[in-house]
Amino acid sequence: MATLQEALLIAFDLQREGRFAEADSVYGQILDAVPGHPPALHLRGLLLAQCGRLEEGCALVEQAIAGDGSQPDLHANHASLLEALGRFGAAAEALARAAALDPERVALLNNFAVRRLAADDPAPAEQALRAAVDLRPGLADPRINRAQALDALGRTDEALAQRRIAALLAPDDAALLGALALRPDATEADLRRALRLDPERAALWNRLGAWRKDRGALPAARHVYERGLALDPADAALWNNRANVRKGQGDPGGAREALRRAAALRPDSAAIRSNLSDAHMLCGDPAAALAEALLALGRFAEGWDAWEDRWSAEPWCRTVGRFPQPLWSGQPLGGGRLLVWGEQGVGDEVMFATLFPLLTQSSTDKTQSSTKALAGCLLECDARLAPLFARSLPGVEVVPRGPLPDPRLSGPDIAAQIPSGSLPRLLLRGEEDFRRLRAILAADPARMPAVRRTGRRPLVGIAWHTTNPKWGRLRNVPLADLARTLHAAGVDMVVLQYGDCAGEVAALVAEGVAIALPPGLDRKDDLDGLAAQIAATDLVVTIDNATAHLAGALGHPVWLLLSHAPDWRWLIGRDDSPWYPSARLFRQPAAGDWRTPLDAVADRLRALFP
Repeated sequence: MATLQEALLIAFDLQREGRFAEADSVYGQILDAVPGHPPALHLRGLLLAQCGRLEEGCALVEQAIAGDGSQPDLHANHASLLEALGRFGAAAEALARAAALDPERVALLNNFAVRRLAADDPAPAEQALRAAVDLRPGLADPRINRAQALDALGRTDEALAQRRIAALLAPDDAALLGALALRPDATEADLRRALRLDPERAALWNRLGAWRKDRGALPAARHVYERGLALDPADAALWNNRANVRKGQGDPGGAREALRRAAALRPDSAAIRSNLSDAHMLCGDPAAALAEALLALGRFAEGWDAWEDRWSAEPWCRTVGRFPQPLWSGQPLGGGRLLVWGEQGVGDEVMFATLFPLLTQSSTDKTQSSTKALAGCLLECDARLAPLFARSLPGVEVVPRGPLPDPRLSGPDIAAQIPSGSLPRLLLRGEEDFRRLRAILAADPARMPAVRRTGRRPLVGIAWHTTNPKWGRLRNVPLADLARTLHAAGVDMVVLQYGDCAGEVAALVAEGVAIALPPGLDRKDDLDGLAAQIAATDLVVTIDNATAHLAGALGHPVWLLLSHAPDWRWLIGRDDSPWYPSARLFRQPAAGDWRTPLDAVADRLRALFP
């Protein structure tokens, strides 16, 4: 008579040969003789699974584990059956038990997780990889895969921590360092480490260029983009980004040529089309541009419709889908409230906020927004604008924008949401609609500053500089040219410009130029105080920046010095602005010629204040 071990071997050999019925008979005899025998239960469970009887097989393996749970093979095979049954969380637990008994089996946890990630099922993958990391904290691969699972689960901070640790464990893993470097929060050090290991990867040069461009290092950014293009001259993103740097360096023609290359490579890219539109405008060719040209030419209905394509382009694509409520299309909201959220820069937020009074009036035939249709509005805005908007927009709940959305913005009473830049599409379909716009801002009378007009000379507030890396070189006017021109025209000046300009101002004062720099006002972050200073002047003369929008929205006289190819909002060939009735526009006749508009400003001043 065969021993128990010999009978098991006979049954197992029959099973391997595919003689399942004979093998099952032998396993049955063993279990009749020794009920609950773990090895026989285990092997018979696998046999039943091979025959398609997964549930029965899994139950037998579980009985085997209950009899002897010290064998890692039992847990590993149990995990395989659970995975086949779709019980992935339980499978991860079984694999963790197997690996706890035999640490070499951590690879099984990692492989299981890779399969679940490929199936777009990150939760059990993360569960398995968490166990793998706990058991073998010195392995990089489980941490790398766990980071992928955590990203898919929306736990991005934890994912980044796992990648950082993995990079310390595997400092020569080019793929890992490249993944870290291509994250939005990558540092220059991350990018340099990745490029040391993988200098032929154009995407890394592209990201390094973006990092430098965002910090104003335009020559260095351009050099980096060109390194990337030398590696991959068919990379449309590199051509696009190199063009943006050339815009910032005052070379619109070079930017346009680069963008034409990018558009030829990626004709379906809304981002590239948008940037090419900018370049056409900067080159003084609005007829060749797209949405912005339509707006600049006063073809508002077409322009606003086309401008909605911005959500697939940078930087707008970063904020699309911020709020869960449905997008408002002008329909009555049944007593619910409307959330309007600011987009783009401070000047844009101010400009689009001028539309708020229209939300409680009839707008177009297709859009009937009335006090009955809208129970109320919330406005999420740049925190610097919140005090000014809260005073100036009665009936609007103003919510400062923070790192995370304010809970008020997800209240059940909010029926719909809309970005502020999409309001014109509903409310300003033709130029006649602009005639309903009025000044909306009210300066704080308690903050009227000490620098006021004295004597007979008018007091003019001035701003001449923007730090915008894309537009600054084209828009900025030399302070000395501006101040000397206005002084010669017989006015006193007060600085509205943010930033450290004390040295330049002091040098002009030493020349005898009447220009004051009021102390104690943060002209960049204290916009409520800046609005009060604007209101204390007789006139503002400024370039295209936030100061121009604040003055216009206050209804304060403001004269804008515009470059040869100005932004679309100032239209073409006009000396007035449909957005701001109190504004007058003075344009360069040719690129770089500030003397002509400055002389025109001086002549107008002498005529107004003889």
